[in-house]
Amino acid sequence: MKMKVCVVSKHYYPFAGGLESRVVSLSEWLVGNGHSVSVLTSLEPNTKAEDIVKGVVVHRSKSLFSLFNAPFMPQVFSRLFSLDYDLIDVNMPDPVNSIFVYLACVLRGKPFTVTYHADIIKEEWYHAPFRVLYGGFLYLVLGRAGRIFVTSPNYAESSGVLKRFRDKIVVAPSFVDVQRLKPGLDGSNVMVKYGLEGKKVVLFVGRLVAYKGLDYLIDAFGSLSKDFDAALIIVGDGPLEAELKDKVRKLGLSNVFLSGVVSENVLPQYYAACDVFVLPSVTRAEAFGLVLVEALSCGKPVVSTNFSGMPYVVGDAGILVPPRDVSALRNAIGRILSDGKLASELGAKGRKRVAELFSRDVVCRRILDVYKQVSNRIN
Repeated sequence: MKMKVCVVSKHYYPFAGGLESRVVSLSEWLVGNGHSVSVLTSLEPNTKAEDIVKGVVVHRSKSLFSLFNAPFMPQVFSRLFSLDYDLIDVNMPDPVNSIFVYLACVLRGKPFTVTYHADIIKEEWYHAPFRVLYGGFLYLVLGRAGRIFVTSPNYAESSGVLKRFRDKIVVAPSFVDVQRLKPGLDGSNVMVKYGLEGKKVVLFVGRLVAYKGLDYLIDAFGSLSKDFDAALIIVGDGPLEAELKDKVRKLGLSNVFLSGVVSENVLPQYYAACDVFVLPSVTRAEAFGLVLVEALSCGKPVVSTNFSGMPYVVGDAGILVPPRDVSALRNAIGRILSDGKLASELGAKGRKRVAELFSRDVVCRRILDVYKQVSNRIN
C-alpha cells in the first residue's frame, strides 16, 4: 500500500534543529520507499514558497505573526483542504497548526497522527490565559488523533498532558542514518582547524539557548581544564551566542571555541574529533536530545542530564548527572577523559544501542506501519 502523507511542521530544511532533522529524514525515507509526502511549513528567508527537495513536495506559507513561538499561517489551513492525502502527521508543540489539522480532518473525515516532541513549558502567571485557552484545544486534538508518537517512554510517563492518552501512545524515537554517522570517521580537519593536535576534545552541538545548560558546561569545563590538556568546542548558534562568548572571555578560557553553525556534511567530522560529547540540558524543553544519538552512533561516550528523555537515549552508554550540578558534570567529563578503557566500552555500547533502537530504517518502518493502521481504520 503506497501512501500519500501530509506532514505539518513549523519549520523544515534549511531550518536546523532536532525536530526538523527528524521531519526531513522521515519524509525523505518515505519518498525513497515509494510513498508521496507533502510538507506544510513556514516560509523561511531565502526559500521558495513551492519547492521539491529530494522528492519531498514542500509548501511554505508566510507567517502573519507569532504568538508564544507559534506561527499563524492561514495558508496552511487552506492547503489542508486542497491537498490530496491519506493521512496527516502534525508535529507538536504547534498550537495553531494542530488546531488547523483537527478542524480539517473533522470536516474532511481524514485521519491524523500526532508526533509529540515536548510539552509547552509556560509557567509564568501571565501565561495562565494561554494555558487555559490552549489546554482545551490540546485535548481535542490528542483525543481525535489516531496515534500519538513520542520520542521516549520516559517522556510519555512524565508528561501531565499525555497521561490521559496512554492507550494511543507509540514510542518512535528520533533516529539517525547509521551509515552516515559511524565510528572511524576522520576528524583530523577539525583538530587542525583549532590547533588541537594531542589534546582531548569535549563537544557540544545544539542551539545556544538557556535550556541547553551551556552556562553550567562552561563552568564545569573551566575547572576541568586545569587538570586536562583539553578543549571545548561548542557547535551551533542562537540568542545566547554573544553572552556565552563574553562569559568565555571573562573566564579567560582560550581553549573554548564557539564554532557557529556547521553544515550537515561537516558535522560528522566534529563527532569524530571529540573524546566525549556533552548535552547538559536543564529543562523539559529538551525532550530527547537527537545530538546524543548522533554522538552515540559515532561510537562516542556521552554525558547528559538525568531527566526527561535523556536516560532512555543514553541507557548504559554514558554518564547521567543531575541538571545544573557543575561539580557532577565536571566529574563525569573528567572520568571519561581520564579512563580510555571506559570511554571505549561506553562508545561500543552506544553504537550498539543506536543500531537496535535509533536506526533510521527501524524507526521509520514502525512509523509507516502505524500510518497504515490508522489510515485503514478510517478509510
